[in-house]
Amino acid sequence: MFYLANATAGSNLYGCTASNVWTPEIGSAGVPSASQLTDLAAGLGTQNTLTIGATCSSAAPCNVRFGSVVHSFTSSSSATISAGTGMAFVYLDANGNLTVGHNMTVSCTSGCVAVSGISAFPSNSVPLFTWTATNGTWNAAGGADWRAFQSTTIVAAGAGLIGVGANGSTTLSVDPTAVGLWAPVPATASSACAPGSWSADTSYYYVCVAINSWKRAALTIW
Repeated sequence: MFYLANATAGSNLYGCTASNVWTPEIGSAGVPSASQLTDLAAGLGTQNTLTIGATCSSAAPCNVRFGSVVHSFTSSSSATISAGTGMAFVYLDANGNLTVGHNMTVSCTSGCVAVSGISAFPSNSVPLFTWTATNGTWNAAGGADWRAFQSTTIVAAGAGLIGVGANGSTTLSVDPTAVGLWAPVPATASSACAPGSWSADTSYYYVCVAINSWKRAALTIW
């Protein structure tokens, strides 16, 4: 629930964060940024422990959508470093795993996975945070928030494909002018067809050479 008090442009928006508790959501600086969100935030627990998603719970799960699947996290996780200098990459992988990628010595508690040999966010991931470390300890001011409240994916049709966008989705289909499409075996040489279509049975290979005009070649064993 939200409430506007003495509403003036860009200020005084309050959210009910608990029973009978109102919290300012927008101040004079304008709308909140992604860095003010709590979902799956990373924070320093100790010099060796990084806590991820401290506010995630069954009552207030942290949800992340990857494609058409929503992954829900109901408890926090932690990443512990024991050696190394470099940067850790916290992200959600394509399988919905909360992942800490690194080139150091890092282990994860239940709820996240530590993956070595990572030096950047993988292309098929949802970036969350990065955190730097020096000589086996997390840096106190080493965190960077990569979460994004809004995102988009651009789909472009390559050679032999046609892309049509409508209602927020993109549909890809084969371009029949570039790629011949399979068709049922024609009953006669004048059966309906579009140029480039093809078909085959155990005796012949058929090709549509013009509108409603088929030719065929006999198949032989060699």
